[in-house]
Amino acid sequence: MSESPTATPPVLEVENLVTTFDTDAGRLTAVDGVSFTVRAGQTVGIVGESGCGKSVTALSIMRLLPQPMGQIRGGEIRLKGKDLVSLPIEDMHDIRGGKIGMIFQEPMTALNPVHTIGRQLSEVFLLHLTKDPKDAWQRGITMLEKVGIPAPADRMHEYPHQLSGGMRQRVVIAMALACEPSVVIADEPTTALDVTIQAQILELMQQLQRDLGIAIVLITHDLGVVAEMCDEVVVMYAGRVAESGPVERIFEHPTHPYTRGLLASIPRLTTPRKAKLPVIEGMVPSLADLPSGCRFQNRCPHRDERCDQLPPLEEVAADHHCACHRWRELPPNNAN
Repeated sequence: MSESPTATPPVLEVENLVTTFDTDAGRLTAVDGVSFTVRAGQTVGIVGESGCGKSVTALSIMRLLPQPMGQIRGGEIRLKGKDLVSLPIEDMHDIRGGKIGMIFQEPMTALNPVHTIGRQLSEVFLLHLTKDPKDAWQRGITMLEKVGIPAPADRMHEYPHQLSGGMRQRVVIAMALACEPSVVIADEPTTALDVTIQAQILELMQQLQRDLGIAIVLITHDLGVVAEMCDEVVVMYAGRVAESGPVERIFEHPTHPYTRGLLASIPRLTTPRKAKLPVIEGMVPSLADLPSGCRFQNRCPHRDERCDQLPPLEEVAADHHCACHRWRELPPNNAN
């Protein structure tokens, strides 16, 4: 984690982002009023259950929404002050890879199986930094060495299927960081890997962040990863921000009932061996049938009539915000 992220200016600002999809069921709002800021050297985690809008937020930033059904309908996305929402799509080609890198969840689908590692990595440099193929190839070797791949010159001639899952993910990280972008979006970067490899990949990302000073947006459902990696966390539920703030503050003083439920479900060393972990009852509502008020109300043990109205995102403490009508009334310290 960075030591003093607030001392640096914002690199990426997402403000009141609204993203919709036109489907047979009508227009569905997948991201509804999401806001967060990422500073140089800082890691911001976006967490929540599957379908909460984490990956759609990432695709919106990259302007990679499936067309024509996916559209940004409102809000702003600013990279060092430059508005990406109104930027011509041709100009986004320079942004992607050059200014914003992306680490995808499954490296085998992120890499082209019919091209060598060297060809795919060299292409990044040829698009953004050099026109000399030999220079691009040498830069690729240097980048593979930087992400800890042994015999990098040999690996350049190999195909993705010849590498292990951990090695493939290191290649994807090398491609994302090749042009030393200002921001890297990591979408579930360790989900497909075993536990020991996960730890290596997370350690690698932290080391590269320290070396390069990049900002990271880390999308995950794993709160353990958030605790290890992040400075700030944004908890999303059904397309909206439920709670956001500094990681230490959120973990020590969770305010939204959904955040409390997530943290309560984490097994701890003190948990009795055969103890049944708490669960959040119910299911995330369908985007085609969202409640008119609080999105979490059908699963919330603290629901009352106020929850029929959409709660605003209110300030709980410095930089700590929560969208719950009842947050002042609930018992502290994650007590349910």
